[in-house]
Amino acid sequence: MDRIYYGKEFKVDSIEEVKTELQKLLKKDIRNVTELEEYIDKYNELSAIVEEAMAWKYIKMTRFADQEEYSKDFNDFYGTIVAEFNKESFHINQKVYDSPYSKDLPEERYKNYKLILKNDIEIFEEKNIPLQVKENELSNQYGEIISKINIDFHGESYTLSQMNRFLKENNRETREEAWRKIYTAVGEKKNELNELFDQLLKLRVEMAHNKNFENYRDYMHKAKGRFSYTPEDLYKFHESVEKVVVPLLREINEKKRAKINLETLRPWDTEASEDGKILKPFESEKELLEKGISALSDVKEKFGSTLKYMAEKEFLDLENRKGKAPGGYNYPLSESGAAFIFMNAVGVHRDVVTLMHEAGHALHSFATKDERLMSYKDTPSEVAELASMSMEFISMDKWKRFYQDENDFKKAKKEQIIGALQTFPWVMTVDAFQHWIYLNPGHTKEERDSKFKELMDRFNTGVDWHGLEDEKSMVWLKQLHIFEVPFYYIEYAISQLGAIGIYKNYKENPELTLKKYEDFLSLGYSESIEDIYTTAGIKFDFSKGYISELANFLKEELEELN
Repeated sequence: MDRIYYGKEFKVDSIEEVKTELQKLLKKDIRNVTELEEYIDKYNELSAIVEEAMAWKYIKMTRFADQEEYSKDFNDFYGTIVAEFNKESFHINQKVYDSPYSKDLPEERYKNYKLILKNDIEIFEEKNIPLQVKENELSNQYGEIISKINIDFHGESYTLSQMNRFLKENNRETREEAWRKIYTAVGEKKNELNELFDQLLKLRVEMAHNKNFENYRDYMHKAKGRFSYTPEDLYKFHESVEKVVVPLLREINEKKRAKINLETLRPWDTEASEDGKILKPFESEKELLEKGISALSDVKEKFGSTLKYMAEKEFLDLENRKGKAPGGYNYPLSESGAAFIFMNAVGVHRDVVTLMHEAGHALHSFATKDERLMSYKDTPSEVAELASMSMEFISMDKWKRFYQDENDFKKAKKEQIIGALQTFPWVMTVDAFQHWIYLNPGHTKEERDSKFKELMDRFNTGVDWHGLEDEKSMVWLKQLHIFEVPFYYIEYAISQLGAIGIYKNYKENPELTLKKYEDFLSLGYSESIEDIYTTAGIKFDFSKGYISELANFLKEELEELN
């Protein structure tokens, strides 16, 4: 986004400067529809500048999570400048919405913008701003706690992310020892994490009540602008996955158990290789990047050159190290139109998938770089995750860059397909858990543990947890979304269905599917979710029938690989 209204020297480092600009906007007279469009454009330019400044502070905080000055810098910026910006943004949005010239805005350009604007105004509550600042500070503590966990294993010290590689070892005793070490380490932080979550729960319930919502679940459904489905639709989604996907995965896991000759499949066996071979796609961050660029270029030259550009600009931090926050993300850089990819690669196949996933997000960011309406650049998760998850599948046939051996290549594809299926029961577990938490906010920690174990049993895909009740109750503590971005999870399952649909189309007509993929990326959020999915060539549908159709397609793909 080029600056039209603000010079290159303008920065948002001081609250006074931001307040001055916001007050200018609030006092501005709007005398016709042309001036209204200019007003909207100027506000969005200022918003992009603020968002990109915040982005870099967040990136530094997560890259160096063990250095408190970065978290302090981010929290100070969020608690002052972002809080002030959010407060005055409501009044600016209200001014736009109430303008007599709003009805004259070109319908084709502004239809979805006005819908989003109306929802943002309706959900805003000034009393919630200090609560959101506090929530942000607390949720950031999760990454700090997890990043400081180091585990001594066979004479070396490892992060939680690095320990995951040992769960793929052929030696079952090594896998079990690593798994138990992980949960011993998490268990040592259990009380601290539970206390942190209780503080977050209290804040979130208060936010919902401040806006006269009966519960935080319904508040967040509205806050996320979920116009296309209801919470009750999600209960049906849970049930469909339980009846369609869980039995298929039980069948797959039973074949695995028999093949590796185990009496039962224990939690430390789920990542074990059936053929005794561990995929090792790369040895270094440099190799991961080079092969990733090549694989994306094989799909389309433009895709690979985008990742190469990000590398040249140092918009990548891919390798796991001590002191880094957990997880991975693509952070859009709203003003420059670029993006930053953050990962914790440790040399396993999952890292290849994560890079392709985050590259899909990055392509989405670059595709909307010229979009000046921030509400169109900021796509809902159902759309954002469709871009990333589809790239996992679209790139899959090009993974020979990582696996020159044909058997390794087939193994990688098989892991991707099974991994996609495994997404569904875990997402349902997390989503159903959050529904229960926020519909029953007065629960105890013991009741919370009990409910989570119940859901783990409901969506169990054939894993034997006998004698591991304590560990089973702690699995959710490793899921950062529950702490940091509540109710941002069901979108992964919705988008996974869409991604499988795109992959099915890609198998039939690669060229047309890629065109439709880029077409939907360029839309941002300028159209409804349903229309965006239609542009991508798929249905926005999570009915039992559609899930069955796509699950059967993946089952056939697996059979071809066996």
